Amino acid sequence: MRIKDLVEKMQFTATATWEKDKEGSFLTTDYSKSIFFSCPPDLGGIETPSPEDLFLSAIATCTLTTLLHICDSLRTAPNTLKVSVSGDLQLIKSSYYEFENIICQLEVTGDEFLLERACEKVPKQCVVSNSIKPLITYQMIINSQHRLTLTNN
Repeated sequence: MRIKDLVEKMQFTATATWEKDKEGSFLTTDYSKSIFFSCPPDLGGIETPSPEDLFLSAIATCTLTTLLHICDSLRTAPNTLKVSVSGDLQLIKSSYYEFENIICQLEVTGDEFLLERACEKVPKQCVVSNSIKPLITYQMIINSQHRLTLTNN
């Protein structure tokens, strides 16, 4: 899957609707089925992703697809690839929360030299991580060995 033409501007749309007490749904431009979400279960929500889960999943999926595109440009592909993201939602002042300590861990196997080159580029090229305020620490594990720790700054 080669990226043949880069476009200067792309537009995405997401529409969220609050359905009832603690649950809602959203639609995106690229996915025509409703996706349900709610506040976290410990705050009375149901067993669906919370907005906080979706925030971290946006970082994970963007990181994964960014790495795959970089690998594609280097004419390599990982044998396995897993991205895990965690973060702390911290109360800063009265009813103001902010994410801290976001850690994005990439576990990848394959050509060590090319994968390390690809992983080095991810923090600078991931659109989502570069569009948000919190610092993200990337831990790159290549062929079961911790190889790099980078940030999106």
